Amino acid sequence: MTDKNDERRMIRSNRAAFLAAGFGLAAWAPMIPYVQERFALNEQELGLLLLCIGLGSLCAMPIAGWAAGRFGCRILVYISMLFVSLGLCAITLIHHLYVMGVVLVIFGMAAVMLDVVSNINAARVELITGRGIMSGLHGLYSVGGFLGSLGVTALLTLGVSLPAAGTTAAVLLFLVVVSGCRDLLDAKSGRTETEKEQGAADDGNARVRVLHPLVLLVGILCFIMFMTEGSMLDWSGIFLRTERGVPVEQAGLGYAAFAIAMTLFRLTGDKIVATLGRRRVLVSGTGCIAAGYVLAVTVPHPYMALLGFFLIGVGASNVVPQLISYTVTIEGTSINAAVTIVNAIGFTGILCGPALIGFLAHLLGLHNVFLLQACAVLCVGACCFVLLRRKKPSAPAAVKSASAADGKGK
Repeated sequence: MTDKNDERRMIRSNRAAFLAAGFGLAAWAPMIPYVQERFALNEQELGLLLLCIGLGSLCAMPIAGWAAGRFGCRILVYISMLFVSLGLCAITLIHHLYVMGVVLVIFGMAAVMLDVVSNINAARVELITGRGIMSGLHGLYSVGGFLGSLGVTALLTLGVSLPAAGTTAAVLLFLVVVSGCRDLLDAKSGRTETEKEQGAADDGNARVRVLHPLVLLVGILCFIMFMTEGSMLDWSGIFLRTERGVPVEQAGLGYAAFAIAMTLFRLTGDKIVATLGRRRVLVSGTGCIAAGYVLAVTVPHPYMALLGFFLIGVGASNVVPQLISYTVTIEGTSINAAVTIVNAIGFTGILCGPALIGFLAHLLGLHNVFLLQACAVLCVGACCFVLLRRKKPSAPAAVKSASAADGKGK
């Protein structure tokens, strides 16, 4: 068992990891228009370049769970942070397209490793402490995204060179992880007795017990939602610059508007869900996202586009955390492994989705692709409406039950 001080330190370290994960990925968003201009890329070519990040994520995901079990979350977060920091510096300096592609593959691997391992650690901490902390941690991921995007955008707007802005972001990321993540879990911490006996969750065999149809369905829903986040991360700036005539140095304001809304409503998500219920939050959230896309596309004014991106952030803020919370209540699955699988499938959307958007934008136009994304999100809402009619599980109770079982095993 752990005392309160140990629990607080573990939670603080997990918060720092999520903050760093959001910061590192979002700091790349304001750099995308510069990369597009540097290599004179159209939407299709930019989409192909962004696919390199998705390729890196696909390479990292099969080994993330195994590596966390073998080496521990703390070491993997340190290593991932190092490569994300180096990637932010390298992206600003490279002038060879193929070298940029290789760097983005490595950057994608490190970013998804940092994200997945942070979620693995959070699931373990929930079991150890008996506390539901996932929603708040995802809120801090949004805080990191806001700080990363707005911070780099502010530096560029003030006239700081792109290499200097990238280096500043990398140094800040390094300091946050080194100073704040010292109490992340090692390889043996937080295992249940069943996992200790079977070696399933951390030895790479968890897929045998978590390929439940509902787990896969929730993963697909998260894929669409993460794709929505990816469209804001990689294409909101392009939309503002090409469709609304916003200067390149201010194009990062699109993602900043999205990140601000997501931050505010995700940090208050627990109270919102307690008041409205999970089902209403999921259905109304997807409707709000669709309305934001329609507003941004149909009203030809930069401020209306920013308002639309803000509405997308409001709607998306609590969909993924509540889907993950629902996942841990699915019977016949390993809680930690199921959460990991859902996050892995979902995170593919934020990395591979923007590349798909690039290809479709070249064929249909970016504004039409945004409308297609709105339709996909409405399908997520319809699935949630049907799925949560079957039962209304209690995620915190499931977490506490798992924690109690772990404590008895000890």
